[in-house]
Amino acid sequence: MQDLKYALRGLRRSPGFAAVTVLTLALGIGANTAIFSVVQAMLVAPLPYRDPSRLVFVWTDLSVGGYPRAPLSGPELKDLRDRTTQFSDFGAIWATTTALTGDGDPEQLRIGLVTTNFFSMLGAVPALGRTFVPDDESQAAPRTILLGWPLWKVRFGGDSAIVGRRVQVNGQDVTVAGVMPESFRLLMPPDANVPDDLQAWQLLGPDVLTRAPRGQKYLRVVGRMKPGVTVEAARRDIDRVAATISREFAEYGTAGRAFTTVGLQADGVRQIRPALLALFGGVAILLLIACVNVASLLVERAASRSRDTAVRMSLGAGVARLARQSVVEGLVLAMIGAAAGVIVGQWSLQALLALRPASLDRLGAAHINATVLAFTIVTTAICGLLFSLAPVTELFRTDLTVTLQREGRRAGGSLQYRTRATLVVMQVALSVVLLTGASLMIRSFLAVQRVDPGFRSDRMLTFKVALPGARFPDAEAFNAFSRRLQAELAALPQVTGVGAVSHMPYDNVPNWGGPYITEKGADDSAAPFADNRAVSPGFFEAAGVRLVEGRFFTEDDDQRAQPVVIVDEQLAKRAWPGRSAIGQPIACDPFASGHPRYSATVVGVVGHLRHRSLIEDLGDQVYYAERQIQRNPMAYVVRTSGDPAALAPTVRQLVTNLDPELPVFDVRPLADYVVGARAAQRFTSILAVAFAAVALLLASVGVYGVIAYATTRRRYEFGVRLALGAHPREVVTLVLREGLRLTALGLGVGIVGAVLGARALRSQLFGVTAMDASSYAAAVLAIALVAFAACWLPARRASATSPLVAMKAE
Repeated sequence: MQDLKYALRGLRRSPGFAAVTVLTLALGIGANTAIFSVVQAMLVAPLPYRDPSRLVFVWTDLSVGGYPRAPLSGPELKDLRDRTTQFSDFGAIWATTTALTGDGDPEQLRIGLVTTNFFSMLGAVPALGRTFVPDDESQAAPRTILLGWPLWKVRFGGDSAIVGRRVQVNGQDVTVAGVMPESFRLLMPPDANVPDDLQAWQLLGPDVLTRAPRGQKYLRVVGRMKPGVTVEAARRDIDRVAATISREFAEYGTAGRAFTTVGLQADGVRQIRPALLALFGGVAILLLIACVNVASLLVERAASRSRDTAVRMSLGAGVARLARQSVVEGLVLAMIGAAAGVIVGQWSLQALLALRPASLDRLGAAHINATVLAFTIVTTAICGLLFSLAPVTELFRTDLTVTLQREGRRAGGSLQYRTRATLVVMQVALSVVLLTGASLMIRSFLAVQRVDPGFRSDRMLTFKVALPGARFPDAEAFNAFSRRLQAELAALPQVTGVGAVSHMPYDNVPNWGGPYITEKGADDSAAPFADNRAVSPGFFEAAGVRLVEGRFFTEDDDQRAQPVVIVDEQLAKRAWPGRSAIGQPIACDPFASGHPRYSATVVGVVGHLRHRSLIEDLGDQVYYAERQIQRNPMAYVVRTSGDPAALAPTVRQLVTNLDPELPVFDVRPLADYVVGARAAQRFTSILAVAFAAVALLLASVGVYGVIAYATTRRRYEFGVRLALGAHPREVVTLVLREGLRLTALGLGVGIVGAVLGARALRSQLFGVTAMDASSYAAAVLAIALVAFAACWLPARRASATSPLVAMKAE
């Protein structure tokens, strides 16, 4: 208690020291608290399902065709249910859209089509009503729908009597079975293309497990292992089933069938884990820099109280007693800093969540809870003990005889306090690591900015329309509406181009792809895969896609004409190296049967479009004439000569005039999709720069503090030098040499640390290597300039010392 009172009294007497120390700790602890809350929510906290550790995700491994993570077919889901022994159940989902009509304006919903047991397998309990039951699959039973909480609140006003009521979906009556809780979210792997914010759920067709083709892969499959079963045992069980069906079904060909089984939680964070761990490592370094800075301040404070310490020791105080007092003082500072750090952490978390891109929407689950607070307390205690040990080292070097005498003339001509010098070197070195990482992330982001996606996105408005099959039952009706809508859009003022495509670039809808062969009689089980897209006449022209050879689609490419396709130059070079692709036959799979049985002729070759990822250069591409192969919904792109957002109300009204029951949805500029594709790199770059800026600030404060203190200690020496005729420039050089020597040593150590740290960032880099020289040079130059400025100020002050005043003061 005496040590505690002494520490508090000492902090009251030195408010400036206390404020700087607490602020430094608050920055380091606050950043750690915010990032750990994200790490805890994303990587540590279990999924919000019953026994989530028993859930696995199953992919089809089509690596032979360049598609290692593909969905499963209905019959394959049935095989897993019937033939595995280590699982209690399997369920599946497929994300799509549907139109909700009646009771207000038509609205297009993002829904999941699921197996009957999907929610019961997850252990998800509804807030109202029930989830799906086997009786719902009966042909005689009314069709049912399960609502999400936001849709229930907004569309139906939170009416608790909604259960059992009938609503219109795609023009048909369906019964509301229940409402899911506000907290419920489907946390599937990002590349499963199952959005977290689905608005409703309906059942898959009753024949999905029996009559669907084995090659029709669209189901995202989740399995629940039996109690005590490991993921490795489950994987072996599923691999056995894959081997069995490969032998039984000739349609799998020589390649056979293979599955990939992974834990649901591990697979869900597979892509974000490296980025989160890199950020966590960054804030850990930042906290270490803050601790080093505080340790440096405490050492300087201990040195300034050396006479007081020597008096106490001469009166009988032991080193252990004084060390305990130092530790208590450090812990008091740490706890005050932790309290301020939690506040800073809350602010930082709010800012982080506000900046997060849509692709990292799951970060919204992060919050400062008891686990995060416990982490903060433990971290604070460790930090308090660590930086308290630094001033303790001064006690072992205290010479009572020298210290109790007057200190001025006995101050040496060089920096004698090795502890403080070591701390400065550590600060500089750690700052080099953070600044190099930030520089690499910035260079990666700039490289992503320069990537050409293969299309133009400026002055383009996009929107989607889904045509209900009941009112548009065949291709003629579908094409008639599409032609009319395009004609009406093209007639609008300021519109310079119109087209439609089945999949918008960088959208979160399920991908559409399939095998293709270019040689007659080739084994289609080993055929390469291509991304499939249906495009209308005018799309390529409106989007500014480069035509390599041949032609674009025209209105004559309809069902009355021979089937035609356009391929990208990547496929053309792979299939017909050194030859023209125009007029070449190709067999594709637009109907997702798993077999390339649709014969078409190549009429054009376009540049490769990066439409699924700006960073990954994914597979070949086949484009079908939308008048021959219809997809629903379709996304329309409208090029304007003005602001595309200003055209949105006109487009909505135009579609309403054509068909009042058709909802228009996802109305936004095409540039928004491209910005979203770059958002994750931008987000991590902003955080890295923020960490580096704080590190640079702390390092500059540390260098300035040590050099300023050393300069003050040598005031008498500088006064004597100036009195004997030394030029002020020589004093400046003397001080700068001392400070820059420490900086240079820190830079050398830091470069080694940066090389090791950059290797951990390799998975996050794009267009730049972990050994990018310019990134290292930028970090070193930034720290060198800041350190020079930190040394220059005390050097200038030392050179202006009055010899008379300096010697009289001593």
